[in-house]
Amino acid sequence: MANKTISDLLADFELRHAQKSYANERRRVRSKIIQGIEEEKRALLLKKLECAFLQGEARACDKELAALEQREQEALRAEGIAEEYDCPACRDTGVIGGKYCNCFLYEVYRLVYGAVDLKTLTESFDTFDRSVFDDKLPQKSGKTQRQMMELYRKICEDYIGVFPKTVKQNILLRGKAGLGKTYLLNCMAKEAHKKGIDVCLMRSAALFDVFFKHRMGEEVPLEFLRNVQLLLIDDLGTEPVTQNVSTEYLFDLLNRRLEAGLHTVVATNIDDLQKRYDERISSRLEAKQACATLFFDGEDLRLK
Repeated sequence: MANKTISDLLADFELRHAQKSYANERRRVRSKIIQGIEEEKRALLLKKLECAFLQGEARACDKELAALEQREQEALRAEGIAEEYDCPACRDTGVIGGKYCNCFLYEVYRLVYGAVDLKTLTESFDTFDRSVFDDKLPQKSGKTQRQMMELYRKICEDYIGVFPKTVKQNILLRGKAGLGKTYLLNCMAKEAHKKGIDVCLMRSAALFDVFFKHRMGEEVPLEFLRNVQLLLIDDLGTEPVTQNVSTEYLFDLLNRRLEAGLHTVVATNIDDLQKRYDERISSRLEAKQACATLFFDGEDLRLK
């Protein structure tokens, strides 16, 4: 559930790093070879400090330290004492080079915003089953439902494949329920996560719940949603309308992301977005220059 704050998560990561570091150190202490190398490193560091005070040449010490580091890594591998962290990139600190690691952002989306846990998704482009779509009755586009879905699958897969250098900045998936919009959205989220892209998949109800909490003064910062590389919003239009929240917060989010050149994919059952929200929002969701619109039509798969 989305009941954590950013402060909570930072504390969680600090504790996680400390626990994993302690466990790693315990394994190292039990190795006489590693302890010997550590003694050599301490002696070299002392020698380097003396060189600094005496204005001596310290480059030789640096080379020896680098060689010792290499020896230590080889010894660790040989003895099977690899460092164990959930995220080797940030060593469970949640930060790399002064920026939040994707592992930390993933927890923010899931535990602070109530976003979908992408690790639980079963849909993927690899398991796409074209046979469930009708291939006999032409739709308004002149294509059968199967032909449309094969085309849309390729568009969505290519979008993630070349991300962030996409042909269009955003994608809008629109059409009635049960036609495969959520399936493709889940496929995109799953593939993006697998590729290491900073991605957040929000169901509309959860997104507007975040907006409402922020409006009420709760500790729910919006900058993470504004700055995520790829934001996917499912079922837009199914959320309850809240005065001074629905339109203003959604417009602000979409507008900031559009101006920042960040990518947003939205799935909706709403035919008239301008009537549901207003012209500002519909123009940003339907802008032809920045957005590719995929119209879904055909038989509701949930009724089959």
